[in-house]
Amino acid sequence: MDPLSPEEKERLLDDCLGLSCAEEAAPLEAWVACDEQTADFHARLQAALEALESLPLEPCPEELAERTIQRLRAAPREPLTMERTETTRHCLHREDLWLCLSSNILVK
Repeated sequence: MDPLSPEEKERLLDDCLGLSCAEEAAPLEAWVACDEQTADFHARLQAALEALESLPLEPCPEELAERTIQRLRAAPREPLTMERTETTRHCLHREDLWLCLSSNILVK
């Protein structure tokens, strides 16, 4: 059994975050249902995200928000990069989120 590719993991993450479009849902559900490795990864991902939902929301400290705005204003402006996915929708790169989740939450 081959390990899941980063693109496959991203599709599963999109699904768990509710970012999949309706036309992607049925094939994704069938894939999860028929592949044990995919089902296991999907279940672990859902469990990790559900655990995050139980954490209380905390307001952002005012000084952090101000420093972030100052840094954004001072940063050089670069255009957002967009890429075409398998479907016709556009999506922003989510590698940073994926790396954070996979390295900190989903480690067995």
